[in-house]
Amino acid sequence: MPLFKEKKTTEIVTAKDIKNLTGIKAEDFSFVDVDDPEKALDELLETWIERIASHIYVRLNRKISIEDGEFLAIQDVLIRTVANLVSIAQQQRTNPVVQIGDFAINILNTSEVTKNLDAELEPFIRYKKSNRDGFVRVFSSLEDYKE
Repeated sequence: MPLFKEKKTTEIVTAKDIKNLTGIKAEDFSFVDVDDPEKALDELLETWIERIASHIYVRLNRKISIEDGEFLAIQDVLIRTVANLVSIAQQQRTNPVVQIGDFAINILNTSEVTKNLDAELEPFIRYKKSNRDGFVRVFSSLEDYKE
């Protein structure tokens, strides 16, 4: 399920956005048996963008519109979380236990990257009441009751 209503997630957050933030280059990954390392890196980053977007969608349980006031904040959470995934990938690659040739095909465990998503996304979560999406309403005894 796409995170954004109007465009594909990888059009909202691009591989270039992640490269700009992290400074990552194709040479940093030492892709094996690929004709175009830049394309391979872009595809890897787009896969990670989609996966993290899925984590965000599951927590929010809704699509975000470009017109929403929270659009830029959600976009920022997505970019930063994917950048964290890139950072962890780079750390794992410098560990001599990791085999470089296997890296491009292995799926990284994202639990370390996504463990703070719940807290980060809390301001954007809308709780369900009577099977209708919306914010939970709180009644104060200082207010007149309205049905």
